[in-house]
Amino acid sequence: MVKNIWQRVWPLLVFVAPWLLVGALIGSVPGYKFYEYVWKDDRFCTSCHVHDYASIGWKDSIHGQLTTCHDCHHQPLVDYARESIVLITKQPKFPKDLHHTPYVPKDLCEACHVAEADRSTLTGPLVDLDVGKLPKVDGLFLHNVHLRKQTRVPLPSTVKHGEEEKFGIFEGAEITKLSEPRELQCADCHGGPANRAHDFSVADRSCVRCHATSHRTKLVQEFGCRNCHYQDFLTPLSELTPKKK
Repeated sequence: MVKNIWQRVWPLLVFVAPWLLVGALIGSVPGYKFYEYVWKDDRFCTSCHVHDYASIGWKDSIHGQLTTCHDCHHQPLVDYARESIVLITKQPKFPKDLHHTPYVPKDLCEACHVAEADRSTLTGPLVDLDVGKLPKVDGLFLHNVHLRKQTRVPLPSTVKHGEEEKFGIFEGAEITKLSEPRELQCADCHGGPANRAHDFSVADRSCVRCHATSHRTKLVQEFGCRNCHYQDFLTPLSELTPKKK
């Protein structure tokens, strides 16, 4: 019986297979171009996500010159369908409908900024050679020090909208500490309320949350922490290691 079925199907396969092959070859070029547009062109996202404050912030940043949206915004495909339903039914307004400071997970940053990291999620124009040229923070002095520390200070994402002015001030109520220490995250320094709209530059108010008792002088409050400590965050560990004679 199987032999009879095969004898009937075989002529059909011989006839159809070449056309399938030709169709696959013809369709591969537009198919790949569509793939490139979806995963490597920010216009695929910004054509719908028209929030100027974030789009402009990203384009004007160093990330806007090197990455696409998908390099940092990872989510299952089913979430795209859910977001479409929410946008139609609830029509949220941004940024006022964001109820807390956004949180960027550490592993997203590590993909580019740590020496040994999973880079399989990078889909933008950055190639491995370019990623390799980026400074790795685990090899920089004060970055390395912070990455090996723990804290009991809550994540910046716990700060609710409307309470941003209470974030990282010298004079104010003491922060309610966590019961258990946790590892420091990139967002602790690069993700406070001042770091909205893809601006990840460190603000002094992020330092104050942990270091409020250090150098509590008018000079520091006026000129900030980075005037003295900025260079140590970019100093390679190799420059601090005594050289062998």
